[in-house]
Amino acid sequence: MSTHAKAILAVILGNTIFGFSFIFSKMALQITLPSVMIAVRFVMAFIALNLIVVFGRMIKIPDGEGGSRSLVSFSLRGKPLRNILLLALFQPILYFLCESYGIVFTSAAFAGTIIAVIPVAGIVFDVFIMHSQVRPRQVICAVMSAVGVAITTIGAEGMKSSALGLLILLGAVAAGALFYVFSKKSGTDYNPLEQTYVMFAFGSLVYTIFALVQCRGQYQELIFAAIAEPKFILSVLYLSVISSVVAFISLNYGTVRVTVSQASIFANLTTVISIIAGVVFLHETFTGFQVIGAVIILVSVYFANRQTKDHAQKEVRV
Repeated sequence: MSTHAKAILAVILGNTIFGFSFIFSKMALQITLPSVMIAVRFVMAFIALNLIVVFGRMIKIPDGEGGSRSLVSFSLRGKPLRNILLLALFQPILYFLCESYGIVFTSAAFAGTIIAVIPVAGIVFDVFIMHSQVRPRQVICAVMSAVGVAITTIGAEGMKSSALGLLILLGAVAAGALFYVFSKKSGTDYNPLEQTYVMFAFGSLVYTIFALVQCRGQYQELIFAAIAEPKFILSVLYLSVISSVVAFISLNYGTVRVTVSQASIFANLTTVISIIAGVVFLHETFTGFQVIGAVIILVSVYFANRQTKDHAQKEVRV
């Protein structure tokens, strides 16, 4: 399998996992506040990453030269900080903040439509920051995938909006697209595990402080009672281990090996997966508009990443 194909599969895996995360988020939010859910999610993810590092270093495997090496390669020492810190700033800190508060001042349907513009922003940043060449087909497909997401919201809750909410959501769009930029930039110095580790180190710190401040005086009811609920723990285990550790390692791996434009357009696959998951597991209705929107998204993603024969022959197969 070519390096490009592996990268695309990794990005698809990450966004597919995100699609199922909405089910578990709904379960967790029946028990406590969003800030508590996010804080516990990030702390558990950070604990999981530390366990991977510790045990991965202890396990030895043959290095192919008669010796052995650690199963996991991990070292943050002596590496440049700028790009990795910007990665952590944009995702998860700014993106989660802007998305959460954007929904407060708008509606979920409106927010989902605006967030779908991330692939378009990804193309803009790819051109002006990464200086990549973007094909007209990618631009058209990015716009069409956003249109597909907008169509899926028809018939959903009212498209409530406000100037402040729109501004905050545009911040989430910028942060979401810049995640792909700085994942690629920091990927030249850090491997996917190291990138994800730094992201969740900062995320767990920031959101734990945020949750503690918001829940002051109600720690027993909002934090400790939630942690004692098996349903909450089950939900957060998926959100932390699968939807955080596995998904972001996959995205960081894939983004380094494809362009920002290619990686970011897959973000709208999350909408398709969340619709399917809602229908299958939560018995939600599947409207005609959702079918049309999902087809547009899938077709757009396919053609945006479809390689010509000449380009495919240049891929190094590994």
